[in-house]
Amino acid sequence: MAIAGNSQHHQSSAELGTADFAAAALASAEPYSDAEYFAMTLAAAMQAQTAGDYGIASALVIRSHDTELIGLGRNAVLSTRDPLGHAEVNAIRAVQSALASQRAGRAHHARPWTGEVALGAAAGVVFFRPARPGLPGRGIESLLYASLEPCPMCTVAIISSRIDRVVVAALDEQGGALAPERFARLPLAWSSLASQQGFVVDFASKESAAAPIPAKLAVRLSEAFSSTKDARDAEVSQGVLLNGNIEAAIAQLVT
Repeated sequence: MAIAGNSQHHQSSAELGTADFAAAALASAEPYSDAEYFAMTLAAAMQAQTAGDYGIASALVIRSHDTELIGLGRNAVLSTRDPLGHAEVNAIRAVQSALASQRAGRAHHARPWTGEVALGAAAGVVFFRPARPGLPGRGIESLLYASLEPCPMCTVAIISSRIDRVVVAALDEQGGALAPERFARLPLAWSSLASQQGFVVDFASKESAAAPIPAKLAVRLSEAFSSTKDARDAEVSQGVLLNGNIEAAIAQLVT
């Protein structure tokens, strides 16, 4: 019992250190930079950890000539018992829900970006702020920042959304689908559609010219996932949706 208690104490200290790092990285990052968006995802990944989920998060950035939307999603597979609750899906869902509500004439407003990530109990939220100066006067630009290489399901969702570009912080050799050798193994329909759309994927690093981020930030993003992987994998192996007293839940639904 004492050993287990000590382990929890060290884990909490590590999480607090990473949360402080994420806040500092977010405060010091240049606005509209890759480093800023990845600092947002690190902060959201810490909130996913706290909720008992994988430490993974994603930011979907939609830019027009005067406004930027940021759909921030965290992994919520276990906390919401949703097999589809991956970070990228939740970021896309947040933006889709906000846009759909406006098209339907329903009251739904994004939150103004204040420089702080606060998801609360939500798996995804949408922020807005003025667009980065210098954007062209017409057209929409879309980017998705993924703290971990998206899986095949999320990759299909990204392509189906017609997102222009994905920037990945950490490779996932076991589950990812966007590294060239893994993307090539997807069904041809998706790679063909991605090619038609001019889909671009970049992998962030300190050395990357296309997506430079500080080395320490890249390490923290990778650790946010790796520190939760084994425990969350064990839970997922027991089932996410069809787990627990399903018969009792069904009985309550139909009575």
